[in-house]
Amino acid sequence: MSGAAPGADDDVPASAVPLADLSAIDVALKKRDGLKAALGTVRPVDVGRDLSRRHANEAKQIVEAADDRRAATILRAAHPAIAARTLGDLPPERAAKLLTFLQTDQCTAILSQMRDVERERIEAALPAEDKVVLDRLLAHGESCIGRLMTPKLWRVDRTVTAGAALEVLRANKDDIEVAVNCYVTDGKRLVGVVPLRELAVADPAALVDKLMTRDPISVNEETERGAAAEIIQTHDFLSLPVTDKNGDLVGAVRVDDLLDAALEKVGKAGLNQGAVQGNIAAALPYFQTPLSRVVRSRLTWLVLLFVAETLTGTVLRSFEDELAKVVALSFFVPLLIGTGGNAGSQTVSTIIRALALGEVRLGDALRVLLREVSAGLALGLLLGGIAFGRALMWGVGSELAGCVAVTILVVCVWANAVGSMVPLLAQKLEIDPTVVSAPLITTVVDASGLFIYFSVAHLMISQLH
Repeated sequence: MSGAAPGADDDVPASAVPLADLSAIDVALKKRDGLKAALGTVRPVDVGRDLSRRHANEAKQIVEAADDRRAATILRAAHPAIAARTLGDLPPERAAKLLTFLQTDQCTAILSQMRDVERERIEAALPAEDKVVLDRLLAHGESCIGRLMTPKLWRVDRTVTAGAALEVLRANKDDIEVAVNCYVTDGKRLVGVVPLRELAVADPAALVDKLMTRDPISVNEETERGAAAEIIQTHDFLSLPVTDKNGDLVGAVRVDDLLDAALEKVGKAGLNQGAVQGNIAAALPYFQTPLSRVVRSRLTWLVLLFVAETLTGTVLRSFEDELAKVVALSFFVPLLIGTGGNAGSQTVSTIIRALALGEVRLGDALRVLLREVSAGLALGLLLGGIAFGRALMWGVGSELAGCVAVTILVVCVWANAVGSMVPLLAQKLEIDPTVVSAPLITTVVDASGLFIYFSVAHLMISQLH
């Protein structure tokens, strides 16, 4: 019953990334010849994005036919679960070699999707120092920043000069993954940070101790990704240092890594609002998600919505006599419950977005309620006037037309009030607000809207007195 507002984002294309023509690869796979040449005609990123809709054997053939760098780029663009499945089908030595072309966070994302046996088989073929690093990162929880960080960052001691710091970057350019900032240490302890642009224009003889910003903002390995993303957004950082419990510098996380995590969360939130359990359904690409998991991700919400929808039938049965006396009352039931559901869904979406951006906090509950009730009142007056005119055009009489108009007004105010408070209550109870989905709000408002409609009818229609 809910929908996007007309006129919103009309100029935004359905997808900012155009679909690539991969027909040459399809032909090569079908003929079992010329696959390597076909891969040379398309972008590896497009091939990687397309792997999720291909069978495992086709994905394996594609990666086997590509050279190491192209194959690594294909895997980097693929969903981590797809990349993990494909690497698991390759000989351990080739799989390990391809991982060396990927950044640390990409390796951990892929390896975390593998079964322990497959992961151990591939890790055994990695250099010992890489295995130690990956095992440490994978030991952190999935939502921790320690899983997302890279230990391969640009760091120097506070006693070196700007020229020496730049030389460290030059000498280790192939290993350093975070170079937008130079992190300054005293032994292992983080004491400062200097942006690359400042070191590049500084006197080469100047000490970094004189150039650095002291006591930089950092996060612990166990910090949640959302908290780290909020810090980067608030302070406009390009990277964020990560320390252990002793304050020793152990890694850094880039803004683009946190953006990827945020987009993944948005995808799950969108599924939640569509009455699908996002933490289950978003774990794998569409074609790779087992049917049993698809059913499981949708069943819980469908059962809850089914039970909630029975409230609508209960209300209708309770007012059976009124419907029998004034049959025309039933004409406006779809209009009224549809309007309430749409208003509630719009409000829920607005408040969830404001919570995610930090524009609304729990302490603002009263302000939010007053604002949304005011919006509901204004919308209700406008829609009520339209409904009154439309009812008169149907020839139902001014009494019933007035009843419909007043009900629209009350329902809009009620739907906005409920829609504004439920996400805040969910966050107070430490429940993901997106789980309190728009369809559920719509169903609740449907039942309560009917009760409001018949209650107003009792007061306004003389035949029911």
